[in-house]
Amino acid sequence: MTDFQTINEIVNESVRNSSYVTVIISSCVFVVYTLIIRLIDYFKSKDKNKPLLEMATALKENTINIVKLNQILDKQFQDAEKKESARLDSVISIAFDSFKSAILTQCIDIIIHNNIDTNQDSIKQTLYKTVSTEYYKVYSVFALYEHSGISLATKLKEEWIDDVAKECFQVVYNKEDAVTRIRQLNNKLTIDTEQYSIYVNNKVFNH
Repeated sequence: MTDFQTINEIVNESVRNSSYVTVIISSCVFVVYTLIIRLIDYFKSKDKNKPLLEMATALKENTINIVKLNQILDKQFQDAEKKESARLDSVISIAFDSFKSAILTQCIDIIIHNNIDTNQDSIKQTLYKTVSTEYYKVYSVFALYEHSGISLATKLKEEWIDDVAKECFQVVYNKEDAVTRIRQLNNKLTIDTEQYSIYVNNKVFNH
């Protein structure tokens, strides 16, 4: 039991301070080291007639420790995976919320302060530039994160830039009153970003 308690302490400490590869390597080294020490003690023993049963018991204890170690590591991996999934889900959600907020703010500013009848070309360019800028902000954030070797950024679609910019432009020019257009923009952007968030999550976690 002392060996197992020592293994448990090593695993818990390593998980806090190292990678899981390091945990596995260090734990396996410890088990092998313990086994070697047992073998050396046996062969150095003055009692040459020491029963083989005692050696078998030592080997059995080490086998049990390995099984327990696997159980510890399995739980640690499962807990870490759940935490990592929740963290990435939060990153995706926050990034798209920021994307939506920045675009909506620009659209509201255009509706309230611009003469849209005479500035149509300029407004179209402004909307495209805003959506494109915010898209690549999301991309740069996602590029910092990966799951199972898959970068979140690789799951974004550049076609979303044109889609969102076109939707915004259509709502800005749909002749409704300002409040109605702003409400429509908020609803459309909310639906878009929720769909994009779900899409990225599915592609990352269910590939």
